[in-house]
Amino acid sequence: MKSILLRLLLPALAAAFWAGTAAANVSHRAVAPTSATAVAQVLAGVEPAAGDPRIDRIVASAEWQAHRDWVQKRWLQVKARLAAMSRWRETSLALADGDRRTLVYPFSGPDFLNAHAMFPDHAHYVFFSLEKPGALPDLSTLNERQMARLLEDVRVALHDIFERNYFITDYMTRQLATPHMTGAVPLMALMMALTGHRIVSIEAIDPFPELTREYSAPDARSRPKKLLRGARITFARAADAPGRLRTLEYFSLDATDRALRWYPEFVDYVGRRQPATGFLKSASYLLHDQQFSQTRELLLKRTDVLVQDDTGIPYRVLTTAGWGVQLFGVYTVPIKPLEYARQPDLEAAFKAAGAVPSIDFPFGYRGKDGRSTLLLARRDR
Repeated sequence: MKSILLRLLLPALAAAFWAGTAAANVSHRAVAPTSATAVAQVLAGVEPAAGDPRIDRIVASAEWQAHRDWVQKRWLQVKARLAAMSRWRETSLALADGDRRTLVYPFSGPDFLNAHAMFPDHAHYVFFSLEKPGALPDLSTLNERQMARLLEDVRVALHDIFERNYFITDYMTRQLATPHMTGAVPLMALMMALTGHRIVSIEAIDPFPELTREYSAPDARSRPKKLLRGARITFARAADAPGRLRTLEYFSLDATDRALRWYPEFVDYVGRRQPATGFLKSASYLLHDQQFSQTRELLLKRTDVLVQDDTGIPYRVLTTAGWGVQLFGVYTVPIKPLEYARQPDLEAAFKAAGAVPSIDFPFGYRGKDGRSTLLLARRDR
């Protein structure tokens, strides 16, 4: 029965992501719960429950067992890093209303690992970045050679987040566009599997169906270079009470001010849920640029807590806007070729603060050097 569902539902999901005519917040075809979780577990090197003959054959193969060993060996190191982040969160962040909050994570890529480590109790997550949503692969259509290639693609895509604790945008352009590994959804799903979550459904969403129809029409006089695409993952933590579900909405679009003219209600859509927390990490200093003023204003006006490294909103902008900022780690000059984003005022603030609390996990571009910068900002209400 599970095998039949896998064959029927996953191809429908893949087609639905690119149909471009979804009704607002309405799914095309949801992946069956056991199928989505099992596929994510296969990709994550986590052995699913037995009973589906196709899945059972995959996990019995030498290729999958080698993949499992590769992931699990590195996952031990990642788990130690995530545990250190959890300790920092418990002592320094401690949001009493976390289970009512929405996390807004611009320029996220598929980084569910850090979002969950920092904000595991948030009820709703909103990610947006350039990478397409894509879909879980249909394992029932893959032969042994194709399955081995898919697992290799997964390992390549995981390398930077495992080793550096961030994705590299230029690499993701290739890594998330292979014949069998498409978009951010597979990586987010497998990260949920690694962290013990159950995936209830994955569905394509379109908050602006009228615009999609207009821009997709063959006779459209003008359209954005990049059409907005969305996906929603509904999931549950093992520790959650029965029926307690969480959601992650992921949107692929160009978030520059110029491109957002095509989607004038996007910022309001993202900021509609309150209270909200902002998260910025390894963000290429994009919010230092006037091209992203709408995204910067979204965080300044629609969130009241912000966790970021020095690549996020400039320190001077936060303090001028009346946010209180706690400093953690150390400040160092940005890596080449991003020296233009040096913040003398943030550098001076670290020096003036004297003994700044350290952090024992990599956060941002200098994490592997042990020179991470972390800012915890709160907006005065």
